[in-house]
Amino acid sequence: MTNTRSFFRKWGLSLALLVAIGVCVWIGVYRRMRWKKDHVLVELKAIETPMGWGYDILTNGRPYIHQNIIPDIRGQHGFQSKEEALAVGQKVYERLVANQIPVISIEEMRQLHVHFPEDSTDTNHLIKK
Repeated sequence: MTNTRSFFRKWGLSLALLVAIGVCVWIGVYRRMRWKKDHVLVELKAIETPMGWGYDILTNGRPYIHQNIIPDIRGQHGFQSKEEALAVGQKVYERLVANQIPVISIEEMRQLHVHFPEDSTDTNHLIKK
């Protein structure tokens, strides 16, 4: 009996602190896992391509949308400047974050002052004859 008392007097506080630290670490890990499950980190990055500029939208560091050409036009043409790519990417990003379909039309890109190559916005090729 004295050996047991002696053991707890000597190591009791250390064991209690160790258990308390373990509980705090477990609570922190649990909260972080729950937070990561409820939240998604979304990033927009401009990318330089052989055709000009484009953009990537990343979720939690992984590619979600890779747009290296101007969407919805005939042919494969990149954006003329980094600013154009980021402006269109920002519009798509905002829709994605708002839980909307991440698309953009030619008219919306015109409002963002995106320069299109000649004859690339003729969408008649999309209509089946």
